[in-house]
Amino acid sequence: MSLQFITGDGSCDHEKALLDVACDWLAKDHKEVFFLVPNYNKFEREQEILSQLKHRQATDHFSTIRGQVYSFNRLAWYFLQDSGQINGQTISDTGSAMIMRKVLTALVDQLVIFRGEINKEGFIAKLLELYQEFQLGNIALDKLEFSPTDKTTSKAQDFELKMYEIKLIFAAYEEELIKRNLQVEQPLPTLTNFLANEDLQDKAQLGQKLFVVTGFSNFSMQEQELLKVLFTKSQVCIDLYIDSIYADNGPLDLFFDTKQTYHLLKNFAQNQQVHVLFDKKAPRLTQASASYLELERCFKQTSMGRYEQSGNLSDYIQIWKAENPEEELRQVATEIRRLVTDSFAGGKQPLYYRDIQLLTLDPELYYSFIPSVFEESGIPFYLDQDRKMEQHPLVEFIHALFALDNYYYRMSDVFRFLRTELYIPNSLQEETQDWQKARDTFRWMVDLTENEALAHNFHGTDWTQKEDWKLFNFDFEKEEMKDTQNTEALTNQVRNDFRNDIVRFFTQIKKAQTTRDAIIVFYEFLQKVGVEKQLVHWREQEIEWGNLEQARDHEQTWAALIDLLDEFVEIYGADVFDFELFKEILSSGLENFTFGKIPTAIDQVQINPLDLTRPLQAKVTFAIGLDEASFPRTVENKSLISTEERQQLNESLQEGQYLKDQAEETIRKEPFVAYNMLLSASEKLYLSYPKNADSKQNIKMSPYLARILNWTDLHLQDRCSLDLTCDPRHYVATYKGLIRQLNSLYRQAQEEKKTLPAVWQSLKDLLLTSDYQSLAHRVLESQVHRNVPVNISPDLAEQLYGKDIYSSISQIETFYDYQYDYFLKFGLGLKEREIYGLNSALTGEIFHEALDSFLKAVFQDNLSLTQMSEEQRHFLIERVLENMFGQERYAFMTGNARMSFIRYRLGKTIQRVSWGLKKQAEKTQLTPVQTEVLFGEIAGNKGIPGLQIPLSNGGNLYLRGKIDRIDTTTIAGKPWLAVVDYKSSAHQFDITDSYYGLAMQLLTYLDIALKDAVELIGRSDVNGAGAYYFQVYDPVMDPKKANEKERLKQYKYDGLFADDPEVFEAFDETLDKSQHSLVFPIQKDKNEQLKISARSKEKFYTTEEMNALMTHNRKKLKEAAERILAGEIKMNPSYKMKNKRRATQYSPFRSISVFDPMLEENDYHRIHPLTKEEIMKRLKEEDDD
Repeated sequence: MSLQFITGDGSCDHEKALLDVACDWLAKDHKEVFFLVPNYNKFEREQEILSQLKHRQATDHFSTIRGQVYSFNRLAWYFLQDSGQINGQTISDTGSAMIMRKVLTALVDQLVIFRGEINKEGFIAKLLELYQEFQLGNIALDKLEFSPTDKTTSKAQDFELKMYEIKLIFAAYEEELIKRNLQVEQPLPTLTNFLANEDLQDKAQLGQKLFVVTGFSNFSMQEQELLKVLFTKSQVCIDLYIDSIYADNGPLDLFFDTKQTYHLLKNFAQNQQVHVLFDKKAPRLTQASASYLELERCFKQTSMGRYEQSGNLSDYIQIWKAENPEEELRQVATEIRRLVTDSFAGGKQPLYYRDIQLLTLDPELYYSFIPSVFEESGIPFYLDQDRKMEQHPLVEFIHALFALDNYYYRMSDVFRFLRTELYIPNSLQEETQDWQKARDTFRWMVDLTENEALAHNFHGTDWTQKEDWKLFNFDFEKEEMKDTQNTEALTNQVRNDFRNDIVRFFTQIKKAQTTRDAIIVFYEFLQKVGVEKQLVHWREQEIEWGNLEQARDHEQTWAALIDLLDEFVEIYGADVFDFELFKEILSSGLENFTFGKIPTAIDQVQINPLDLTRPLQAKVTFAIGLDEASFPRTVENKSLISTEERQQLNESLQEGQYLKDQAEETIRKEPFVAYNMLLSASEKLYLSYPKNADSKQNIKMSPYLARILNWTDLHLQDRCSLDLTCDPRHYVATYKGLIRQLNSLYRQAQEEKKTLPAVWQSLKDLLLTSDYQSLAHRVLESQVHRNVPVNISPDLAEQLYGKDIYSSISQIETFYDYQYDYFLKFGLGLKEREIYGLNSALTGEIFHEALDSFLKAVFQDNLSLTQMSEEQRHFLIERVLENMFGQERYAFMTGNARMSFIRYRLGKTIQRVSWGLKKQAEKTQLTPVQTEVLFGEIAGNKGIPGLQIPLSNGGNLYLRGKIDRIDTTTIAGKPWLAVVDYKSSAHQFDITDSYYGLAMQLLTYLDIALKDAVELIGRSDVNGAGAYYFQVYDPVMDPKKANEKERLKQYKYDGLFADDPEVFEAFDETLDKSQHSLVFPIQKDKNEQLKISARSKEKFYTTEEMNALMTHNRKKLKEAAERILAGEIKMNPSYKMKNKRRATQYSPFRSISVFDPMLEENDYHRIHPLTKEEIMKRLKEEDDD
């Protein structure tokens, strides 16, 4: 039979030449033409070739039966489908990996070089890639003669051993495939052998067939062997891009690969006495523009270092530089819209989206931007990209399911699993009989359960135990236990369903003896919990919404899982079940499956890999990302066999066998890839690159672009990012995109203090009359939007807060600290989710209750702090702690080892503090008389009246709270009273904070204690000795300094103190001359006179000063209540200039307020420090007014 070549470079019309050959053949009776094209563009080429063939045949009765387009693999299916030659099941990549893993496990003791690699991630994948390379290289394992032998060098020894082990592994792998009647899909050798059989030649009728091969520059060894059989038994015509048939040029020749292919096949044919016809020279392109032909000549000649421009290129090619990849794509999208729109105006030849292609070598960078940019520009597109199943909910379901067992029901894994929504308890579905309602109900139940799980730290055995959960929800602010009965029932329903379905599943599968038994358990579990049903519901929902591709995704993922389970049974079915292996393979296997794609046949821009493009593939080509690092590519050989080892192996192989060096071949072919890319468009070519991308700055263009610019009169166009000086024609594509662009320009205009240019203002006017006017108004409103809350009406405020305001002191302090936070927390009732553990508020509550119980026990046992022994004190504290931690609300303190240790540390702290209280009592006349004094009403319990302040709306401000301790003494028959506030962190009385309403507790407590003194101590003629902070903690001290004196000093009071010499003696009656008190900030000088310590003078206040402060404090309380009920809401977080403390630092609602000090309208309420003298002066002036 015969072989013929169609030759010619990119300036030739190869399509016409091959169609001429085909039509001449079809003109003969009973003749058929098979076009063989690369698999990656088979669908596209089939449409093109058959369409042109039908046009050339010029008949209404044209039949595609006589002219067909195949890839090599599809050709094998065509001939072998009825032959019985393709038998056995083909196996997936994951199935292949399972068998390879099984083989390696069996051979581990025989391996030396690869023994340590077996369990490394990616090793099996590399082995399978190498096995596939062997097959494509037509390398028969039985022809490999390697064995461990002694060589002169260790390097040669290692090579021999390595190849021996590879042969050993691959041979065992093939044996496993044969044993299971499985085959890795390799149809070409089978077809080659089938067609080579003389007895089958007539059956195949090869003599009546012409095979036209196009779109290749070289062939794999399997493809070469098939072609050799075809042109010995039929007629073969091979189309190659080649400038001449002379093969004396080296690898730098632009057409090196095609020349090598030409001579290899031609020489073989001649040696086999095949009739080699004269080459058919493809005619010169007649429909291509002069610019197209000039660019072809330019690139071809500049590759040899010679070229002189003789034609215009600017009407065919443009080269752009963009700011970044996203802006580069936006420029492309705008130009695509312009080209398509303009083509339908003025009687031009219409240009459709399908006539345009986008090429890139960097899909990871660009594919994430393409959907959003093209959809905004209203451009339909087809992204030729494999999508892995790793993001599908079914894959997440399996990952989460196995994580439950791997980490024993960690809370995060439990809710990760429940939120896949592929598990919905049967009880819920049967109850509602409505899938969507069951899903929504279960979603709500899971949210509720997660809240309680976080608050109670439910994990591990909490999810597997038989006993129901007991929920405890104590409101420490209101001091009452909340009703959790309904919540408890719902959360336990979720837990019980989880335990019955999930925990039981793990118990059952771990009892399985064989892999087959385990997979039956697993499949039945999936059916029981309704996974397939949920996927069907999702599929139907997507179909209803018109999302057919997403609907197919659900079908394909389930089918992939079932196929994977089938293969698992096939390979490991009779083996003893290995649960860890099962989890590993199922998790990794499913996520590596890809979704099948439907070839596009509608009007869409094609997005293709640049390295697979061909001449005249589209009317318009945009090639993006052409920077120096991306094109030409740098490829590294990461396979198990190095470049040097490949050369050694090839030297030992027989004819017809060859192992390619993919990295070397890719680098060698880059100029030819660039050549094809430059010729890929018949009308317009756009080449671009970004000058910045991610962390890379000032990126340079590809050498291929630089070469064109250097040898021609073309100029680089700088397509800058949109600014106020830009021409809209280069940026505006759609109304939807115009919204974003106007928004950006408005922001730039504001920053630069400029007005929007008239042309853009006109576009805005058009936009606001378009179908997008509603969206535009919403988006553009952001330019005038101010991040300022709007006050609510007094009526609404009264609905939120009530006519009367019942408040704690800390709530009023929150109002002055940050009004917007106050509104969110106490107006709208927002709060953070409770997280299991000990926070500062709960720590304070524990300390308060412990000290209150301790002092009450002292009173009840008729003991005195000054007279009780250390043993009595220690015993009392232990009794208090035992009673307190035995309460239900503190049950969480024994939840785990960490909390038990924290409980122990708290107990140690309270022991240490009680020691401090005892030692202080031994030095001062002030004696505790009451603790935890309730004022106002809390949780239905009423205390002393406290403060009731009339408001202008006719209501009142009622304050509630507790005074931690009240101490009294009598001096010269006159009673003195002090209040003590326990704090778990260091506090000082700051008169500036007090003045601005940020620290109101001490003054309010003292005010209430003095006001209600009759009820507290039975006398009204009482004087204020001050209000003090007492820090409850266990100080960390240098062991060398940790004596009793230094330790007691750590508990020294801070706050505001009465500036009255009469009371100084009561503060500390144990002072000697020249001694500082360990309890109060006073000292006795060398003359034995008591006085205020030098650095504490601003902490002492006369009775008049205290009264002025308390009067101002009441005014601030009333002012806050009046402003709250007036509906005032300001975003005014405080900023203390003294210590740089910002209210926003501690706000849990930052994501709601979105306070931004960079915004003009957002600013802090700056608190400048004031001295005591300045404040007292202001108070006097206010009083005078």
